[in-house]
Amino acid sequence: MTQNLYRQEALDHQNRRLFGEVILRSPPKVWWVLFLLLALIIIGGVLLFVVEVQTADGPARLFDWLLNRSSN
Repeated sequence: MTQNLYRQEALDHQNRRLFGEVILRSPPKVWWVLFLLLALIIIGGVLLFVVEVQTADGPARLFDWLLNRSSN
């Protein structure tokens, strides 16, 4: 009963597996969702500082208009 439970080839394969390369990779769907969210954030940020809103006092940047509106 001193015989090993597994064949030597299986044990060697299991030991070699520990020395392999670890590659951490996300699925492509995650990258697409991340890209879309970043694009929306960038577009929203650009719109805040580029778009002008017509007010009674004249044109104002959307960001300034939102700040003045929330302070009133």
